[in-house]
Amino acid sequence: MKKQKMNLLSCILMGIGSIIGASVFATTPIAIKIIGGNGIVIGFICAALFVFLRSIPEMLLVSALPANGGSYMYLTRLVHPIMGAWDAFNELVVGVMKIATMALTFSTYFCMLVPACPDKVAAVVCIIIFTIISCFGIKLSSTVQNVCVAVLLVALGVYIFGGWGATVVSFGEVISTTFQLGALWAAMGIMHGSLIGANVLYYSAEEIENPGKNVPIAYLVSTLATAIIYAAVAYVTVGVMPNFYEIDNLATVAGKFMGPAMLMFFVAGGALLAVVTSINSAMMMFSRINFAAARDGLFPSKICESNKHGAPAVSLWVNSIIAIVAIVAGFNLDDVVKITTIPGLLLLPITFFSIFMLPRKFPNAYKNAYIKTPHILNCILTIAAGVMCVLLGSYVLFQMSPKNWITMVIFYVCAIIYTLIRRKYVMDKKGFDIFKKMKEPYEPWYEMEKNAKAEIDGAAAK
Repeated sequence: MKKQKMNLLSCILMGIGSIIGASVFATTPIAIKIIGGNGIVIGFICAALFVFLRSIPEMLLVSALPANGGSYMYLTRLVHPIMGAWDAFNELVVGVMKIATMALTFSTYFCMLVPACPDKVAAVVCIIIFTIISCFGIKLSSTVQNVCVAVLLVALGVYIFGGWGATVVSFGEVISTTFQLGALWAAMGIMHGSLIGANVLYYSAEEIENPGKNVPIAYLVSTLATAIIYAAVAYVTVGVMPNFYEIDNLATVAGKFMGPAMLMFFVAGGALLAVVTSINSAMMMFSRINFAAARDGLFPSKICESNKHGAPAVSLWVNSIIAIVAIVAGFNLDDVVKITTIPGLLLLPITFFSIFMLPRKFPNAYKNAYIKTPHILNCILTIAAGVMCVLLGSYVLFQMSPKNWITMVIFYVCAIIYTLIRRKYVMDKKGFDIFKKMKEPYEPWYEMEKNAKAEIDGAAAK
């Protein structure tokens, strides 16, 4: 059976849907409370510029060597297995917590429409429904995403254009007044996570048509479009409610200028669909990372099994079940947003090491990639992106309470212990070292390298 793949338009809509749902309805109120109403618009613009910078290494990698599993594959094959294992655990906790966070955000808005429904029940049912959809393969997931994003954009348009006329603070006042630079950095740390949803494409590259070209294009278009939408939404939010500390969610703001029917459409077609599009894409993204790690033996081999639709069903359900357990156990949404932001900022530069290894291990695929920029420039931009990640991560770290970072430390200690035990178990039971397995050549990349060399030699001979 021919493997189903997404085209460029589906990639763009997947990117937009995953970005918007992961952010504007969940983290915008949190970011506003950190930076204040006066800095939120500029904060989103700066966060978008940062996202472009920090995404350059990822786009260079996927342009040269696309692979499902993204950063895990690049670190294990190009840098060192230990770094790949670290990344796999990092993405596991981030992925599960993001799914849980978005499901709880969904329940917040759903319970506005159906007050009798318990919020945890709504969150759990949402996760189950989209896990089932994801199990039917990438084609169905992308079709559902396309429809949801179309309705979502209409709902956000209603919020922006309807709310613009109801603002009591001018746009000029919002962008011209002063704010603390430290607060801007901290808010950007939160908002950067609100704009990186399009990297779902980076982790599912082998399920996309012409990924070396389409992934960078879709990433650029979807992130730019979403940043503009965010800036407009941010202005309307603080323009309508200058007393921004009273903003718990965007529906509160929408209620100031929308009638009951339009408010219901905004909640159902905007907030609910925004969140489910992010859940849909997050499931696709993080299940592929688990799949790649299980294929190497780091996680149980059952996780790397695909069903008849080509979907990693076991991996999908593992993520979803852990997220459901977290929801039932109960956790604070603000804490989770901060905890999952830190690994994405402080540990992301580890992945960037892969850029420095590309010209040595896959020179022809690198040279023949869709993005053709000098290696020295790529190295400079990669270093700059890494420094920015560490700086922003540090500022967000200062916003966390001791229990937040203690929880993070405990998790990574447990991850190290598990890896050592798992390595010994696989060695004893199956007779191979998982670290050596992680170093094994990935055949599709060597095929790309061979084809690129033939193409370059052919062009030189003409």
